[in-house]
Amino acid sequence: MHLTEIPQLQRATPAEKIKLIDELWASIPPEAVSTPDSHLNELEDRMNRLKVSPEKALTPEEARARIRARTGL
Repeated sequence: MHLTEIPQLQRATPAEKIKLIDELWASIPPEAVSTPDSHLNELEDRMNRLKVSPEKALTPEEARARIRARTGL
């Protein structure tokens, strides 16, 4: 399936497309997607850095605000 096959999606706003991406991703069972070792290693590194400096962590609200500020979404 391609975007060109769904005219309604071609006309969707970036925000609408992102919402759809979130919905599609949530509909995929976790066991259907393999996680590359490089991603697992990065996650482990980030968790270790968080343990060392927990004050550097952002709340979900802070992270969303930063993303919105950078992207305008």
